[in-house]
Amino acid sequence: MRGELAALWRRTALRCRALLRADAVDRVLDEEMRQHLELEAEELVRTEGLSPGEARRRARIAFGGVDRYAEAHRDVRGWRWLEELWQDIRYSVRGLRRTPAFTLSAIAVLALGIGSSTAMFSAIDAVLLTRLPYPHDDQLVRIYEQNSSTNRFAISTVDYQAVVAQQRSFSAVGAVTARSAAVSAAAAPVQMTTGRATAGFFQVLGVSVASGRDLRPDDERPGAPPVAVVGNGFAARTLGGPAAAIGRSIVVEGTSYTVVGVLPPGVTELAGLKTEIWTALRIVPPDRRGPFWLRLIARRRPGVTLEASERDLAGISERIYPLWAATFPDKLARLTPVSLRTTILGSAGQQLGIFSAAVALVLLIAVANVASLMLVRVTGRWREVVLRAALGARRGRLIRMLVTESVVLAAAGALLGIVIGVGGLRLLAVLAPELHGIDQAHFGWLGALFAGAIALLTGVIIAAYPVALL
Repeated sequence: MRGELAALWRRTALRCRALLRADAVDRVLDEEMRQHLELEAEELVRTEGLSPGEARRRARIAFGGVDRYAEAHRDVRGWRWLEELWQDIRYSVRGLRRTPAFTLSAIAVLALGIGSSTAMFSAIDAVLLTRLPYPHDDQLVRIYEQNSSTNRFAISTVDYQAVVAQQRSFSAVGAVTARSAAVSAAAAPVQMTTGRATAGFFQVLGVSVASGRDLRPDDERPGAPPVAVVGNGFAARTLGGPAAAIGRSIVVEGTSYTVVGVLPPGVTELAGLKTEIWTALRIVPPDRRGPFWLRLIARRRPGVTLEASERDLAGISERIYPLWAATFPDKLARLTPVSLRTTILGSAGQQLGIFSAAVALVLLIAVANVASLMLVRVTGRWREVVLRAALGARRGRLIRMLVTESVVLAAAGALLGIVIGVGGLRLLAVLAPELHGIDQAHFGWLGALFAGAIALLTGVIIAAYPVALL
């Protein structure tokens, strides 16, 4: 087995060498055949007394044709189809260079279609295909109050306390709310969004601090010292860095908070809330069912389905309703779990669907226009095609020549389209900043692979019109 693998490796290496150094190998072959013919001619001159010219002619006849052996050698030494493909590519490039007006216009049209498609693919990958940055994000849910199929709203303090006390479906539950507040740290106050969260909020998401500690249940007690967890960027800009931030004070709406923890770099959003300051949320015992002001985030226990957790929460709703019916008479309202990913993305799928339809239309128009131009181009070269066929070119060879030219054209359009796609991705982030994750969208190797696949498919489609004429 080892010997067979070694022999396969040697053959592959020799074929790769023959492919990459085809001209040099051809020269060696020509030299070997020339020497063989000269030796044969010399032998005929010596043994039969022929003239040198007649001896060379007789030697060639006996040899049986130089070109036949050269072609056989090429078939044996390497991948013949790759050599022919490389010849077709070089021929296509030369042909496209001779018609710059057609080539540049076709490349520009294809670049617009492929570039916009690539930008849209990168946006979909960043927004819809990328998982949330939390462990086992499929287990995360947001719990709403819902009284109809189209009306959901936040929960109240009563709901939060009832879920914490009675639920059996979740391994962790955390409440959070956000507000705009004046924040200062040894500088003039700045208005910014701040978050207030219970200690369970960080546990639910599985987010750990980079330095210090996160919020604890003791921080929620009345009279406990006010503490805060801040983002890494805020600590670097305002508090002298993540390490120096621990123990520093920041003032939020006139209240001084001690920084006890700093989040890891890049964490500027948690559960859909973008903020760099998280203070401990203190729950005051309620005297009525409202107001409905809290976001409740929970993590389902392993093995608990979304339907099972929905039944669990429905039972809690039924038990607390009669206790607070005087302050909240909506009997239809039910605590309802919804996938956190769904709540964060919102209508992003619909928006990207509309954008994708528009981009697909642009690509189809581009392909149709270039296909028409290619058909006109091939019609003008019909004499060349007929001449090649008369000289023995097979139909498959002619088809491959036309397809190669179209693919080369589409590949050039894809290279320019990548540049357009990068710009289009940035434009999309400006036009639709509400799309979650669009600010993190970037052009990577998946985008390049997509652009290459689109170029290949586009090239084949464009060549279909001319090929149908053969």
